[in-house]
Amino acid sequence: MTSAQKILSIIIPVRNWDIGLLIKALITEIYSLAVEEHVEIIIADDYSEEQYRDLNRIHVQRAECISYYELDRNIGRAAIRNDLLTRATGRYLLFLDADVLPDNPDFLETYLGCIEGKEQLVCGGISYQKRLLTEQKYNFYFYKGRRTEWVPAGERQRTAWRYFFSANVLIKRFILNRIVLDERFSGYGYEDIEWGIRLDQTFGIRHIENTCSHLGLVEKEESFLRMRNSIRNFTMLQEIHSEIFHRTRIASTVNLLSKFPAIVLGALDTVCSTVFAFSPFHRLSLFCFQLDKAVLFTQTAREKKKNARKSTPSSSERGSV
Repeated sequence: MTSAQKILSIIIPVRNWDIGLLIKALITEIYSLAVEEHVEIIIADDYSEEQYRDLNRIHVQRAECISYYELDRNIGRAAIRNDLLTRATGRYLLFLDADVLPDNPDFLETYLGCIEGKEQLVCGGISYQKRLLTEQKYNFYFYKGRRTEWVPAGERQRTAWRYFFSANVLIKRFILNRIVLDERFSGYGYEDIEWGIRLDQTFGIRHIENTCSHLGLVEKEESFLRMRNSIRNFTMLQEIHSEIFHRTRIASTVNLLSKFPAIVLGALDTVCSTVFAFSPFHRLSLFCFQLDKAVLFTQTAREKKKNARKSTPSSSERGSV
């Protein structure tokens, strides 16, 4: 590593999270590998509450290789990453979420090895190996994450785009000059999955075992609210990549639900919401969570079709123009 050019830019968007543990882990390994001249860390605060900004302003002073800036408004998960891209100088970029923590002490060394091997797009994966929020109210989210996200690399590779998480992925710079996140995905969810589909179709994604633990657990009720708020983005994902959607497991459930009248779908939504809220069994709660997601998607898709028909003039109306 003799070039003065940065080899790796680590980019981290943060919103309402203390990044102290992550910064410490990254800086410790950077200095142990003596690569501080070749690696930069760029952190963008996406309009956090002031208490988090106060903490993080201190953390980012730990090393000269860290750059930090704050936005005066919240621009969202896709836009903030695209903004970070414009400031990064490295030949490769490592995307990390603020609420993750590398599981292994050779985390960066593994990715630097991928760079030396001229790999283009490598996903390290998400785990729940480490846990900070141990209260009972976080147990459902922990259970759900272990069942749906913490997946071995070999299994992830079979449907590479499905397990593409922008929380931990290494991408060669020239790829990002061609394919960026779609900023139509605002709010919560699916911007990284949609991005992963396009990246996989064009360049291919390689999954490896180089996980980060997701520390940012949320309470059971919040996880359900996030799911409901993500339906708009989920619907847009289906519209953009309908062929891929029809090959997913949820598509068969949606196909069945689409045969039910609106009153039945409404009743199913109520039942799923109630059972989810009061069930002490995580497995049953997860089933209701996933079924209600399919119900909400079916309702939203049906409503969009109805509105589309209303906005399309009939043949008699077209003839009178």
